[in-house]
Amino acid sequence: MSRELYRVFIAVDLTDQLKDPIIKMQKEFMSAGVDMKPVEPENLHITLRFIGEISKELVEELKKRLSNIKYNQFTIHIRGIGAFPNIERPRVIWVGIEEGARDLMNLHELIMKFTGDIGERDERGFVPHLTIARVKYVRNRDRYMEVVRKYENMDFGTQTVDSIKLKRSVLTPKGPIYSDLMTIKLS
Repeated sequence: MSRELYRVFIAVDLTDQLKDPIIKMQKEFMSAGVDMKPVEPENLHITLRFIGEISKELVEELKKRLSNIKYNQFTIHIRGIGAFPNIERPRVIWVGIEEGARDLMNLHELIMKFTGDIGERDERGFVPHLTIARVKYVRNRDRYMEVVRKYENMDFGTQTVDSIKLKRSVLTPKGPIYSDLMTIKLS
């Protein structure tokens, strides 16, 4: 008997208003010769905690625990870009979070308090960011750096964080498909 596993994470979704300038930037990177897999517009989010593959029973346990989270709404301000491991040799290109980063860190700590014993351990420490692309290769470094300079201090806008979501990720050859398993409203 095979037990179905759910690949899950907890995240903040982005508003469409914030997605538009990010999509424009993704296209500029690709036309500058960056061989990359951009995050699909409907999948743009800020991960608060990646949990990994767990059983349906543990998903239900997670939902029960997450329903205890109480946190006030707050504003995030998305500004500037960076890359992991670094901007010169990018593997992941991300957009930074200026205002609201402390709230996202507090929310992450609260989520860890309630759910830290379920799923994968993350040894890297939480850095609030928004992944916009996974990079395979930079063909034209000069053009790539021009786009980096254009966007390094770009103000992408603000949004109110009024909920967090428990999401399921189904991996497909075309990329992940996300679905919401639970929405936790912030007060």
